Amino acid sequence: MEKLLFAYLVAASVAISASFAEFQINTYTSSYQSNPAVAADANGNFIVVWNSYGQDGNSNGIFGQQLNPDCTPAGDEFQINTTITGNQSEPDVAVNSAGSFVIVWQGPGTSQEEIFARRFDPNGQPLSGEFCVNTNTFSHQHSPEIAVSKSGSFVIVWESDQTAGSPSDVWWISFQLYDSNGTAVGTETTANLLSQCRNPDVAMDDNGNFTIVWTQDDIYHSSNLIMARQYNAGGSPQADPFEVSTVDFNSTPKPAIAMNIYGYFVIVWDSNPQSKSNNDINARRYNSAGAPMTEQFIVNITTAGAQESPKVVSNDQQFIVVWNSETIAGSGIRDIFGQRFKPARNPLGDEFRINTYLADDQKYPAVAMLPGGKFITVWQSMGQDGSNFGIFGEIGPKAGSADITHNGFVDFLDFSRLAQEWLKKQNPLTADLIDDNKIDELDLAAFCDQWLTPCYDCSGVDLNDDTQIDFIDYSRWAGDWLKQGPNLTGDITSDGFADFLDLKPIFFHWATSCQ
Repeated sequence: MEKLLFAYLVAASVAISASFAEFQINTYTSSYQSNPAVAADANGNFIVVWNSYGQDGNSNGIFGQQLNPDCTPAGDEFQINTTITGNQSEPDVAVNSAGSFVIVWQGPGTSQEEIFARRFDPNGQPLSGEFCVNTNTFSHQHSPEIAVSKSGSFVIVWESDQTAGSPSDVWWISFQLYDSNGTAVGTETTANLLSQCRNPDVAMDDNGNFTIVWTQDDIYHSSNLIMARQYNAGGSPQADPFEVSTVDFNSTPKPAIAMNIYGYFVIVWDSNPQSKSNNDINARRYNSAGAPMTEQFIVNITTAGAQESPKVVSNDQQFIVVWNSETIAGSGIRDIFGQRFKPARNPLGDEFRINTYLADDQKYPAVAMLPGGKFITVWQSMGQDGSNFGIFGEIGPKAGSADITHNGFVDFLDFSRLAQEWLKKQNPLTADLIDDNKIDELDLAAFCDQWLTPCYDCSGVDLNDDTQIDFIDYSRWAGDWLKQGPNLTGDITSDGFADFLDLKPIFFHWATSCQ
């Protein structure tokens, strides 16, 4: 009986992704956790922050989790804000090369909302209490973002209503620069020259030079513009603000910017040109002097529904854009997609889906670069943890399974298939594990990561927790066969379904002990 079952498992198992499985980041799951941000250090350790409703007993609070390069938690989930009265939200985080990090957010203060920050060492120990960033305390201070240099100096930007209670809000883009000890450099400064500017973001190179981007109301054309301005490490402007977008649009997007160590930067935003009903993801790349290296171009391939909320990360070899995509137009149900590019904007492979849980709404991604060309994407997922929104993540690139021959093992037969296609360039290629339409050392590295290695830890397959993988675990999976929903016992891959993708890890560990 068991021999027949084993043979069936071999025949029925199918290829699955060799990238890290999608994983949950928050441990407190009541109500909703939302608005995640992520940053990583030079060793691949990363920190995720978000706002969590009701966890501190008073509306939203700011919480974080440090993780190791293998995505295991480095300590417990922890609270960042110490003032718990009122609503704390919209967090962002930046990490220097040594692993020290700074978290910013908006919360109640002297004015209706103010900008707060707190510094931590690489072990997550506070280097400061929370402190107020803005000195202008009129009305509202919103949407903080942060960037950090290699040495640890950092800049915080936000949108500021400086009208002191006038009938209509007039928004400006403010920033404050800090040295590596957290001491303010200069005073709060305004980046824009014209009013009605919203949704800033900022990026900084290794030397501390930085660029701010925002959305600006174009009063002359009844539309909006994407604007940017460059600054040196001392906070002095390099030139006046310049226009990034070249196509008029009516929405008010939140643009994002990423910069590599040499100061080259990419700006992304979602917009709906006046002739189009749905948003697309737009991008444009610049050199360190602020000269455009590309025209405005569309990132997404899928265009049927709304493509929104882009984020971008960059190094000297590639840049990666992630966003949420309404894959069925008009449904309001979104998934997280990504696209990698070579520095000159040429796509590196195809547009790809990042989330594997497909039962409900996934939105508001954030992304950070990891060593070796990998990256971490985080987002908020509806219902996946059994409550409202939770925070989930996955490591990319989305490498394919190295079980090219589909015999249930990654072995020399698969290596031979890769060798046969070595240096070929076409689409499709069976050994193109990173989906860039060619076979080279990147595919070899992905193959070596999987060589003779099971896809899942034994303990993750032991469905009845008896330290043995056997027919009982298979029966647990079979009982959930083709069911859909969160917290299924047989959903080993955590994609919202119990199916053949969950059968393969059972096969890999069949009749083994987890002791």
